[in-house]
Amino acid sequence: MTSNNPKPPPEPAAGPASPKPPPPAALLHRLQVLFWVFLSISAVSLGGGLAMLPIMSREFVTKRQWLTNDDMIDTIALMQSLPGIIATNMAVLIGYRVAGIPGALAGSAGVAVPPFVVIMVIAALFRQLTGNPAVDHIFLGVRSAICALILLTAIKLARQILKGAFEIVVAALSFLVLVFVPVNAVWIIILAGLAGLAVTLIPALRLKKAQAGRKSP
Repeated sequence: MTSNNPKPPPEPAAGPASPKPPPPAALLHRLQVLFWVFLSISAVSLGGGLAMLPIMSREFVTKRQWLTNDDMIDTIALMQSLPGIIATNMAVLIGYRVAGIPGALAGSAGVAVPPFVVIMVIAALFRQLTGNPAVDHIFLGVRSAICALILLTAIKLARQILKGAFEIVVAALSFLVLVFVPVNAVWIIILAGLAGLAVTLIPALRLKKAQAGRKSP
């Protein structure tokens, strides 16, 4: 004997839960951390974004694990190929990933405050600092330290990226072109990206052609 009551439709399968936004207290803590971390990095790292990269890697990859090594490498490559200041772009990217738009604003504010204050002080004391031998020697030492920081960044990136013949050839050719040819670095980045695309597509096209040849009578 069959029942006249129709069976209830099956419940739809539950999909993956969407990430919940952090509670206000946690969001405020993240914003404070972003602001003070970028403020401290910007205050002690002279020489721009390249000099700041080792400290950023230590803070966001090693210490807080907000990014992986591959994330940091891809971020550096992206920041170098985009207009704008590397430090500010990095603050926006990391801040947005950690706390959304408020995080991007907090990171950007932290990066911008120390240079703004220093520039205002230098502008007020410019006449007194110009031609001062002590100040000249201080900046000579600072520039030497900046060269060391940039060299350290290049060595770390080379160890992580240059693991195959293609990467080594592209890096060597790019270096030689930048040294001996007056060309904009943007074109080097574009050509290197096209070379990587070609290395990926050519084997795939050859494999597709070979498979089509086997299928044909």
